[in-house]
Amino acid sequence: MMETARLTLLPLTLDQLRLHVADGHRLEQALGLQKGHRKVTEPLLSIIRHYTIPRLSDPRLDPMYHTIWIAIDRDRQQIVADAKFKGEPDETGAVEIGYGTYPAFQRRGYMTETVKGLVSWASQQPDVRRVVADTDVENTASQRVLEKAGFRLFDRIETMLWWEYLIGQETGSAE
Repeated sequence: MMETARLTLLPLTLDQLRLHVADGHRLEQALGLQKGHRKVTEPLLSIIRHYTIPRLSDPRLDPMYHTIWIAIDRDRQQIVADAKFKGEPDETGAVEIGYGTYPAFQRRGYMTETVKGLVSWASQQPDVRRVVADTDVENTASQRVLEKAGFRLFDRIETMLWWEYLIGQETGSAE
């Protein structure tokens, strides 16, 4: 768990993750939070069921790099977004992130704060030297999130833009 200015970023346990994909607001109930606008939809639902849950069930893998991290607005006591690492750091020390804000909470800075929080956590891990993310060329909102979080564009492959944040070369933007 880690805290940012407004948010608590909570990596879900396997049991919590199962509640996250269950119908209704069972996760909020288990965490003592207010019901909100959280909906786990495709493609995230399939990713969780076919990728995340099996990886969390494997004791050889570090769960922090495979689970969903939820962003809880502490004032609202509601889940406003979620994010995840897409596995452990590779041989170059790169770890990839993915993220999304629930539509009712978009354009409020939650995702920028969440991404900065994940970068801050990653920068404290001994094997991480770089955080990467991809965005579709049409997804300007996601591109703005990454720019505000201190990422720089480093590649384009067809319609995907690739961004990176270099650990150790920060200018304070991940704090």
